[in-house]
Amino acid sequence: MTKAGTRPGTRIGLPLICMGLALALGIAPAASADWPEKPIRIVVPYGPGGGVDSFTRPLAANLQSLLGQSVIVDNRGGAGGTIGVLNAARSPTDGYTLLSRGVHQPMAEVLYPNRGYQIDKDFEPVAITAVVPNVLVVNPAAGLDDLSTLIKRARAAPDSLTYCSSGSGTSQHIIAEMFLRETGLRILHVPYRGTAAAMNDLLAGNCQMMFDGMGTSAAHIAAGRLKPLALTVLRRSPLFLDIPTMEEAGGPRLDAGTWYALWVRQGTPQPVLERLRRDVKTALAGPDLVKIWQQLGAEPGTVPDAKLDAFVKEETARWSALATSLGVRAD
Repeated sequence: MTKAGTRPGTRIGLPLICMGLALALGIAPAASADWPEKPIRIVVPYGPGGGVDSFTRPLAANLQSLLGQSVIVDNRGGAGGTIGVLNAARSPTDGYTLLSRGVHQPMAEVLYPNRGYQIDKDFEPVAITAVVPNVLVVNPAAGLDDLSTLIKRARAAPDSLTYCSSGSGTSQHIIAEMFLRETGLRILHVPYRGTAAAMNDLLAGNCQMMFDGMGTSAAHIAAGRLKPLALTVLRRSPLFLDIPTMEEAGGPRLDAGTWYALWVRQGTPQPVLERLRRDVKTALAGPDLVKIWQQLGAEPGTVPDAKLDAFVKEETARWSALATSLGVRAD
């Protein structure tokens, strides 16, 4: 029996009305309550073997145990990382696609104006996962025993030395150009498609030096395959106390470290974001990850959740201004 004024077959219950409103507003309370119900994908917008990849895979393994679902690392390199980021930006806002990147993201904002996304509008930061110093490393066979020797040789014979990087417009390229601007030196840039390829040629002696993140150089330094000359940060690493800062080594005062982070799509349900932030913190505090981070010369991120957005915006403005002032161009 129906109430007066309501035709049979047209009655709409309150749950259905609420569901319609939720769909219209892009809200998915039921999905977030049961999350995760399927595998999670972490997009790494670079090839395997680079710094981002090195800090993502151990974290993914720990998150898999905490979340009770497979966590898959999806390497999608190209165009300074923008191809992979765009892929993540086009994914649903359900928390099943994460983006792993870092300081490279703010650099891409100015270098790739037509990249098809905006980090502050399309993504929400989950956590700063690691912070590492950058280090100027040389092939031991190059005969560059210290920074003073490198500067003297480069000044005596401009363009006779080469530095390799993971590509034009990447952090390795920009930090190298900072060093060259401050010293007035001319050293030839040899860009590669990714850190792994650049590192292989540095180890083979096909280029003499690289301004690399400690995460990918630490093992080679420990094994004697690379010689560290200076850190491009303001204080020594507590994990490599014997490596001087650039200023201590007789070079310019540089403040250029590398941080890594996880993002989700903007609009991801708040309960999912909060769960991710909790579990990422738990994963990073695990003794296995603490040991791995130490081996990679990394320290954990310390930016509080409430300040993550502001931190990313400040870094974007800082690195965009620097890349513009240096006249750095992407491939």
